[in-house]
Amino acid sequence: MSILDKMLENCEKAGYTTTQNVQKIANAKKMMFGEEEWMRCPCDGQNPKRYCISEQCRKDIEENGECHCHCYRKKVVV
Repeated sequence: MSILDKMLENCEKAGYTTTQNVQKIANAKKMMFGEEEWMRCPCDGQNPKRYCISEQCRKDIEENGECHCHCYRKKVVV
């Protein structure tokens, strides 16, 4: 399973959707961290509390509509 596939799966499980940046973020994660640490945040990689769908990520999404990396967002209910 690729990093992108893992990101999409986690996003769906959490009840969010992705932005158009998801592929760029997946590529950055692969370059910066590799498969072993793919969950780390490429925009704040030194912060252990900020990673894909972490409590910090969820807080950002709920308060701002999108996560810190502009990768995940709230689903739009129509």
